[in-house]
Amino acid sequence: MFKTIIPSTDWFFVHEGHKEPVVWPLAAWGLKESGETVGLIGAFGREQANSNQTPALSPVVTAPGRYLHRSQLTQQERELAAKRASLESAPVA
Repeated sequence: MFKTIIPSTDWFFVHEGHKEPVVWPLAAWGLKESGETVGLIGAFGREQANSNQTPALSPVVTAPGRYLHRSQLTQQERELAAKRASLESAPVA
């Protein structure tokens, strides 16, 4: 349960993937009742769609990683973030 949710413009969660970093754009920061702040992503997979669930914000994946502002991303991480953004902006059929 989140006490407060605020937008997180230009923030990302970056963790190591199998061959390259994985760069998740954050949609918001969530403040838990405990005082912990976590990044929230707009994750919505095939399983949720198949079971007619409504898209929702989810805490970042459970993996060792870092929250980084766009200005802190490496060139490779910026390219991966741009690639993900172009895939997510495609129209949904």
